[in-house]
Amino acid sequence: MSSHSRLLDAALPCEGQADVVFAEPWEATAFALIVELSRAGYFTWPEWVECFSREVALATEIEARGEPPPSYYEQWLAAAEKIVEEKGLASIDQLRAKKLGIAAAGAAHVLKGAIRKPLTVA
Repeated sequence: MSSHSRLLDAALPCEGQADVVFAEPWEATAFALIVELSRAGYFTWPEWVECFSREVALATEIEARGEPPPSYYEQWLAAAEKIVEEKGLASIDQLRAKKLGIAAAGAAHVLKGAIRKPLTVA
């Protein structure tokens, strides 16, 4: 079982819900991270919904201008970064450094010829 699968098994509220499909592992990680931070009490689910809703509204404005909006999980990640910073869990600089490290690792992974397949959680 992959680390992503273990994380999702522990975090997803799947009982009686539709399948959740992630195109990339980072999407699953971002999703599970928000679920777990909320469960751990760092913020309430209504606080998350409000934060995420602001990102959805921004994406809608972008699309209305005729520009390509961020994907659903790009919106999710932007909201995650904002709520993590707002709650004092990490600074913008810490988040930026982490993103650069992840991007560098991802680029190295792609250069090695890795094949990425969509991740589905049933």
